[in-house]
Amino acid sequence: MAILTIDLRTGRTGEQKRAFAAALLDVVSEAMGEPRENIHLILHENPGINFVEDAKHLPEFGSASTKP
Repeated sequence: MAILTIDLRTGRTGEQKRAFAAALLDVVSEAMGEPRENIHLILHENPGINFVEDAKHLPEFGSASTKP
């Protein structure tokens, strides 16, 4: 059994999270030879302020400063 824990900023839709989860399960299943049914995925969502990169707190996902 594989257990994956992913930390994300809040703000993604349920559809985006379902697509992300499905893609992760496919990749891990292929790479590890583990059936998708044996992979446990946990998505933790937190506000951007809880993430720090280069000594700066990240903005909320989808805010103007996170778009290219």
